[in-house]
Amino acid sequence: MQEDVERTEQPSVESIARDAEVPAGAAGAEPGRDRFRGIGQLTADHFELSFGAVGMARGRSISIGQAAVGLAAGDEVSVRQSSARLVLAREAARVEMSAVATVAANQVDVGRGTAVAVLIARHVEGDVRPLLDWRGGLALGVAFGVVATLLRPIRGSRGRRRRR
Repeated sequence: MQEDVERTEQPSVESIARDAEVPAGAAGAEPGRDRFRGIGQLTADHFELSFGAVGMARGRSISIGQAAVGLAAGDEVSVRQSSARLVLAREAARVEMSAVATVAANQVDVGRGTAVAVLIARHVEGDVRPLLDWRGGLALGVAFGVVATLLRPIRGSRGRRRRR
């Protein structure tokens, strides 16, 4: 049984990224198939994504809300209620209620409910507890050096013949 359903025109990923450089077939939804597909790569001056996914986004101003992103790189990057692997910003990065693996920016503003594993910034505002601070990084480096030294094969008289 087929029903005639009136569809309202909602913006698709293609209409959002119309002015951006998106590879053919990387964005959009096909009727009757997937409701939504993500974007592989995107380069735009200003980009805002809600309820989606993008592999790599580059531009001046990037805003990600309730979405997933692999890499977001730009002058100003904002991530809200999302997950991101890598956020790079020349000027400022704003992260709120999100899980981010690595943030690197000149100025980082961290909002409540945010988890950041690695944070590299000149100036940080907000309550943030990175997975590694400088003391933890130093301890990890020393522990790695000790383990690498202990596991290194011992070279001595066993494996070599002496020349006479």
